[in-house]
Amino acid sequence: MILDPLEHLERSAREMDEYMRARHRTVFGRYPLLFSLLGSFGVAAIIYGFEELLDQVPLFHDVPVIPLVIGIGILIVTGSLYKRIEKKLD
Repeated sequence: MILDPLEHLERSAREMDEYMRARHRTVFGRYPLLFSLLGSFGVAAIIYGFEELLDQVPLFHDVPVIPLVIGIGILIVTGSLYKRIEKKLD
């Protein structure tokens, strides 16, 4: 049985690709729970820090409606900007 050299080379390359694909997973792929926990901790730490920072401002501490109104206003503005950008892309 005579093997075609190109067929042999293609088969070898395919085997090497399958071998490398099995071994070459990203760190996130190897440890998804760790990265999920780290990401969740990061988001929670930012929210907690921002809350503590806002609590330092006497006006926001005494009248909590002000940060609420500011937050809703920011969400409305960013939402309308997003809609405009989305319309321009279509």
